[in-house]
Amino acid sequence: MQTLHLENSRLRLGIEPLAGASISMFALRHKDRWVPVMRPTPPAALAAGNSSAMSAFMLAPFSNRLAQARFSFEGREYQLQPNAEGGYAIHGCVRKRPWITTHHTSTELRLMLQTKDFPDLDFPFPFQIEITYGLEVDALTARLALTNTGETRMPAGVGFHPYFQRTLLDAEEKVELQFMATGAYADLCPEGPPVALRPEQEFHQTRAVPREGFDTCFSGWDNAAKIHWPGSQVTAEMQSDPSLGHIILYTPPDEPFFALEPVSNANNGFNLLAQGIADAGVRVLERQETLIAGFRLRLC
Repeated sequence: MQTLHLENSRLRLGIEPLAGASISMFALRHKDRWVPVMRPTPPAALAAGNSSAMSAFMLAPFSNRLAQARFSFEGREYQLQPNAEGGYAIHGCVRKRPWITTHHTSTELRLMLQTKDFPDLDFPFPFQIEITYGLEVDALTARLALTNTGETRMPAGVGFHPYFQRTLLDAEEKVELQFMATGAYADLCPEGPPVALRPEQEFHQTRAVPREGFDTCFSGWDNAAKIHWPGSQVTAEMQSDPSLGHIILYTPPDEPFFALEPVSNANNGFNLLAQGIADAGVRVLERQETLIAGFRLRLC
């Protein structure tokens, strides 16, 4: 694997063009060493190009699950290949494909994928997708642009799936989280609209990230979140475009990391749209129309 890097005096980012343009490392400089902010990629996963085990990967042309790996759109049924336990299609179809690098400087990297180059790609609508990563003095930026290149309308959704470390400089610290949302979906693959938050789902006030129990898609996210490492005195401020109106918190048990994912569509979003649930976050793109979605992660 050929890792491409962006770097400044404070931040370092590693990208894997051949593994879905995924992030393989994102680190903060502390004195004379780089401290991982996102989970480090194991060497075996890096050698194998396994984006699922990397620091972060992209979700397109849909985020999270589709029930029974199929969906309805404008009166037609489409069957995809299940790629997850439970018979789901999950996380789209671009994160395990090689991307083409179109621009690279010390602080900006742009990569692109066109589905016409992959006849076996498991999605019935053609599209082009581009990702631009950037490093500012104290921030990582990422911007996705997905364009419908077919002759008909298509449903679309995108997202980012970063995994964050639970500790940075202090092995005993308990990472904290704060964000605003108005509701949550009751199931991993919901069949209905979001419901009111339960008390344990409220992160309006800063509190410790639970060790387990969350794989939850929140609705009505206000596009801002804060992750705070109290012992290290480091805060990551996440801000996203309005097109990313949902956020997912995933806390795998017994792991030194968790995921906080800004996404456009709810889990099972294409099927929720087919049911008439308009606020599920799915965009219907006309021919040559582009869905743009990005986020900024500032470390302070």
